[in-house]
Amino acid sequence: MNIKEYKDYLRKEIKQKRMLMTREDVIEKSNIICQKILNHKIYQNSECIYCYYPVQNEVDILPVIIHALNNGKIIALPKVVNKQGKMIFAEIDNLDNLKTGHFNIPEPIITVQARKADLVLVPGVVFSSKGERIGQAGGFYDRFLETYHPYTIGVAYDFQMMNDIKTQPHDIDVCEVISNI
Repeated sequence: MNIKEYKDYLRKEIKQKRMLMTREDVIEKSNIICQKILNHKIYQNSECIYCYYPVQNEVDILPVIIHALNNGKIIALPKVVNKQGKMIFAEIDNLDNLKTGHFNIPEPIITVQARKADLVLVPGVVFSSKGERIGQAGGFYDRFLETYHPYTIGVAYDFQMMNDIKTQPHDIDVCEVISNI
């Protein structure tokens, strides 16, 4: 099995597990993860945080987004701005002013890059304990993070964590991973 087949296999297996989660499981595990993020020194000291809008049973970080907005932090969400897959993070002041964007993911209406982030919460399909990451296969986060080097925290359920994964040179690691375990 070559590296592409390996990554595709892992994506399929882990996405299936994620999609089989009950709403109760998503909420329970997500709440544990959100609490860990809220208690993290980097989060507490951050003024500007780039987040993601959870879809397809991804870890629900909406409580973190709401907490941050209620506490005067700047929150920005990803927005794909061209057909080449360029992604920016645009500032939001609430979760009501979003529109459905690429892959049916809610995106900010604004198309202006937010100020530099102190922290980026990064979704993914599979993570290693060393911070290696396999994403959805679009390369959006990898392209963004290769030129922009903020502190990154991967956000994952326990079953998305592995001791070691095979990645490619274009796959960008996260600084650390927070899970529900």
